[in-house]
Amino acid sequence: MYLPDLPFEARVPEPVQPHAVERGTCPHCGSSDVVHLVIGMPASSDDVDSGPAWVRWVGCVHPGHDRECRSCDARWNDLP
Repeated sequence: MYLPDLPFEARVPEPVQPHAVERGTCPHCGSSDVVHLVIGMPASSDDVDSGPAWVRWVGCVHPGHDRECRSCDARWNDLP
């Protein structure tokens, strides 16, 4: 079966890998010891194992924030 290419407007972009996003600094204390929380289930265990230590997969339950500071325990949302 032949499937034609979708028009550009209908294509869904590949998700950005959580470790491809700049790590950033804490808006409260200025520390660079920031952890990115990835909401959702990873496609495979390779996704979990291949990322840096500052990326943490938290599964399907959204904790209400997507960044944590290991220095001052601040929590905030950085993604829209």
